[in-house]
Amino acid sequence: MKKFMKYTILFILIASMSAGCAKAPEADNTKSVQDKDALADSESAWPRTYVDGLGKEVVIEKEPKRIVVLHFGYTEYLLALDVVPVGVASLSIARQFKTLNQYEELSTIIDVGETVAPNLEKILELQPDLIIAGAGIHDDMRESLEKIAPVAFKKNYGHWDETLQDYAQMLGREEKAEQYIESSKEIISQTYKELEKYSDKTFVFLRPASKSEFGIVGSQIYSHYHDSQNGFGMSVPDKYPESWAEISLEALAEMNPDYIFFQDKEELCRQKVSEMESSSVWNSITAVKEGNIGYLDISLNTGSPLAIRLASEQILEYFK
Repeated sequence: MKKFMKYTILFILIASMSAGCAKAPEADNTKSVQDKDALADSESAWPRTYVDGLGKEVVIEKEPKRIVVLHFGYTEYLLALDVVPVGVASLSIARQFKTLNQYEELSTIIDVGETVAPNLEKILELQPDLIIAGAGIHDDMRESLEKIAPVAFKKNYGHWDETLQDYAQMLGREEKAEQYIESSKEIISQTYKELEKYSDKTFVFLRPASKSEFGIVGSQIYSHYHDSQNGFGMSVPDKYPESWAEISLEALAEMNPDYIFFQDKEELCRQKVSEMESSSVWNSITAVKEGNIGYLDISLNTGSPLAIRLASEQILEYFK
């Protein structure tokens, strides 16, 4: 349970940051610029100053080629921008994500230790020219990290597109970010149209917690599920929390959703459902009575652009 809570907190932090396969990387682990004009534009964009999540102005002298990220969830934003980091904290977790296992380049990345306690020696060995740390996670390590390379602490945002634009501003990938955002919005719009037939139904998104409780995914943290203007438009029942919360089985039954989606490791989720099978309260819920329970990949908890695309794929697949 302690391990679950640790990674739940980390998922919430990265989800709040706002809240086809990539091609093989060049030797410097970023994509090369294809023509001279683009190269000239890229070079003229440097140096640049990035105001990070701790309010510090970080001067980045030239386009980063060797980037180390200290939260596995950040990897998804970099890959969306066609940037492959050389080092990632808690890489063993990231390698389990369906959002990332499409990328062959994941095998080239070095694990630099746990997210909450990255290995400084491993980071130093990689000779990074930029370290991306987490505000609220690595603040106490700032001085040590800055002895290795410039450090940018990620800001907190509420929307995935703002977060991607922020990464792009840091890395000089603004045009790529705009392209990715537009194509993602097309996917979101199509998903909304596909789910319109369920507009009179309510949905909850859960994670296993303690024996008698569930972690419930907040409607604002994961607004792409529920927003009728910029999301999938999936309605939530009354009393559904805006932020992450733990709720009792009785509270879930009071919400009485039409559909339940678990968003975690499928084995853990199915075990949780199995534990509840003898509960009359559990069996009173409409979603349970009608067999409307789905299982989504744990990586969707990052709320990243890659996660949103995978969420669309998995939710629509459920309704086929």
